[in-house]
Amino acid sequence: MTAPAHAEPPFAARLRRRRLAARAALGFERLWPALWPPLGVLGAYLCAALLDLPSMLPAALHLIVLVAVLAAAAWLLVRGLRHLRVPTEAEADRRLERASGLHHRPLAALVDRPALPGADGLWRAHVARAAAQIGRLRVGLPRPGLATIDRRALRGGLIVALAATLVVAGGEAPERVARAFVPHFAPTVPTPPAELQGWITPPAYTNLAPVFLRPEGGAIAVPAGSHLTISLSGGSGAPALTLGGAHLPFQQLDATSFQADRDLTAGGRLVVRRGGTELAAWDLTVLVDAAPVVRWPEPPGVARGGGRVPSTKLPWQVSHDYGVTALQAELRLRERPDAAPLIVTIPLPGGAPKQAKGVRVQDLTPHPWAGLPVIARLVARDAPGLVGTSADAMFILPERRFDNPTARAVIAVRKGLTLHPDRRAPAIAELDRLSELEPVWRNDPGGFINLQAAAADLLYNRADGAVAEVQARLWQLALHLEEGATDRTARALEQARRELRDALDAQRRGEKIDPKEIERRLQALEQAIAKHLQALTEQLRRDPDAQMADPNSAQIDPQEAQRLAEEMRQAIEQGRMEDAQKRMAELEKMLDQLQKARPMHRSAQARERAQKQARGRQQMNALQDMVQREGGLLDRAQARDSQPSPEDATPPSDAPPQGAQPQDEQSQNQQSQDQQSQNQQSQNQQSQEQQAQDKQAAARKRDARMQEALRRALGELMQQYGELMGKVPPNLGDADMAMRDAARSLNKGEDGAAAGEVQRAIEALQKGGQSMSEQMAQAFGAQGAQRDGEQQEGGQQSDQDGGGTALGDPRGGDGNSPGGRNNRPWQHGNGQFGRNGDRHTDPLGRPLQEGASGADESGDVTVPEQMERARTRAIQDELRRRAAERGRPQQELDYIDRLLKQF
Repeated sequence: MTAPAHAEPPFAARLRRRRLAARAALGFERLWPALWPPLGVLGAYLCAALLDLPSMLPAALHLIVLVAVLAAAAWLLVRGLRHLRVPTEAEADRRLERASGLHHRPLAALVDRPALPGADGLWRAHVARAAAQIGRLRVGLPRPGLATIDRRALRGGLIVALAATLVVAGGEAPERVARAFVPHFAPTVPTPPAELQGWITPPAYTNLAPVFLRPEGGAIAVPAGSHLTISLSGGSGAPALTLGGAHLPFQQLDATSFQADRDLTAGGRLVVRRGGTELAAWDLTVLVDAAPVVRWPEPPGVARGGGRVPSTKLPWQVSHDYGVTALQAELRLRERPDAAPLIVTIPLPGGAPKQAKGVRVQDLTPHPWAGLPVIARLVARDAPGLVGTSADAMFILPERRFDNPTARAVIAVRKGLTLHPDRRAPAIAELDRLSELEPVWRNDPGGFINLQAAAADLLYNRADGAVAEVQARLWQLALHLEEGATDRTARALEQARRELRDALDAQRRGEKIDPKEIERRLQALEQAIAKHLQALTEQLRRDPDAQMADPNSAQIDPQEAQRLAEEMRQAIEQGRMEDAQKRMAELEKMLDQLQKARPMHRSAQARERAQKQARGRQQMNALQDMVQREGGLLDRAQARDSQPSPEDATPPSDAPPQGAQPQDEQSQNQQSQDQQSQNQQSQNQQSQEQQAQDKQAAARKRDARMQEALRRALGELMQQYGELMGKVPPNLGDADMAMRDAARSLNKGEDGAAAGEVQRAIEALQKGGQSMSEQMAQAFGAQGAQRDGEQQEGGQQSDQDGGGTALGDPRGGDGNSPGGRNNRPWQHGNGQFGRNGDRHTDPLGRPLQEGASGADESGDVTVPEQMERARTRAIQDELRRRAAERGRPQQELDYIDRLLKQF
């Protein structure tokens, strides 16, 4: 049986599969270069999508970008596929042959036929050999050849970027990719309805709340200067605003919001329109601000209780709808209405009251217009600056009463210059006449120079302010002639106290007072107290014939005053105004006592006795100083006497015995050098001893000369005391003899004997001082006896203590011990003859030194026990009075009871 003519060779199926794979590889190699450009564009957009960048774009722009990316990818894809061909069977065979390494195209032999007949056997052999190679056919990997197209290897970077952005997106990668390819268009928001708001803010000085405009409209009245605000939001279209026919522009805030602002100066119909439709309307009335109303509730003039220095009373009353911010009184001279007015500022309670009434009391006596008729009116101002005035009031400006005739004449010249400042000749003539009053200026060269200077200024100074300067100088001169420094400081003290009291009262009433202002007034009060004390002290020093009208009232404790001021300052800082008021009351009580301290002149007899007492005190002080100096001589004499003599201080010799023999030559040289050194030291020591002896001799001569000088001073003292009292205590003569002997012993170099004589002189001086004190007590009456009796009591106490006489031991201690110079009783305590009642004292109770510039600075401030007892009784009475007021808080009553238990 024969095979079919068209039977398929056994290798045909395998060849067909190889050709199909080859055609697929060739198709991929041709398709991939065409797909790469559009895939690259889509890959870049995918990277942006994974970073969620497209969703950040506006919806419209997002859509445009997405369409552009897709369009670019489609165009590139079409361009690449346009020239793409399907691989043929022959092209597949050629790929198989190249990939398998076959030569001479063996696959073509399988389908070819021999061209010449008779070669069938040979051809079949050739075909069989080709068919045998089909088992070795290979397709190979596709090679698209992208390297020739993408020379920069951007495909690698795109792959890396995709991997990185995928990591960044994480689990949100699907959502981000979806948002990138689906733009989100927000739904259309409907236009909100129109909302109209309006309000009017009155000026700040009115303290009125804002007025809100109701949408339904209405009538509104507001003060001038108010601020209008209209706000419109929602709706569509631009609004329009009119006020009294005038158009006011709106400012656009956003697409649907508008706002208009305007300061109102005039009223009218206020209308808001949009698109020809009226949204709201109001009838607006602007109230014009009126000036404050001010008047005199009673005529101005002299305040009650003025005395010699009357104050000016300026009653006032003001009212205003929104408050008065400033008030002052303008005073004009009736005879010279063109002169600049005198302005008196009047403080208002509460800052800017709507209604207020009060009286301003001020001392205007220093002003040149004092004593002349003036025309006054009140001027009030509100916050916008509107001014209201009162009716004019005429009165005589109060002036100070001067008792001194020269002071009155000076003030008359001052008034004449006020009325006729251009007429200087009469004033100069009157000042020249006053300068010829020799009794007035005999003991007042300063006042005379001041008077001459005023006349010279009027004569030669033609400047505009010359007359005012002369008037100020004349006022000070009149005060100088009338009162002196004590009255001026007392007046300044009273003013400082009143200012501090006013500030504390205002603070207590709830008014806002700057703490720095209260501190300034408190410091001013402290300075005024110090100046007044200094003036009183200086007055007593200058006028030995004067005495304090009430010495006890003048003695105040400065430490107590300082403590009260400091406690008041702390209470104010901590806001404890009640405690500050209490401290102020205590301080004012102390100041009232100080204000009573006025030097009073004594009668001729009392003045003569005071002069004798002063001379006696001077002599007692001289004797006291003499005892002190004798004590110094005694100390130095005893110190020199206790030092060893040079002969007793000879140093021992270290020289070898005369019988000792040196062992060798080196030992002899060493001993020779030692001997020379010892001789040099001995010479130096002898020189030092000689210098010490010379110094002691010089000091001994100085002490001898001082002793002679003290003896001469004692002689003069004895002579003056004999002239004053008629009798000299015999102990002073004994002291004179002891001083003479002490000087002789010092000249002889006998320090021990000199010390004994000086000690005897001191004892005699002390006994003589005691006798002088007793004689002065007998000669100057009860007060002197009382004072000297106190001194004698002190002396007896000293005797009991072993201190000797009233002057005490000049070296301190018990009077028999040689040491102790740190405490000298003649400087303090019992060593003083007479107490504060006997001598001139300053307001602090300190003794004045004759011829010194002020009070004794030795620290001797004694407070009498009677004053302490009186103060204790006053405190007890005040506590009992407060304890009886059962209406006080229970906590305060318990505190008072605890204080009373201590007494």
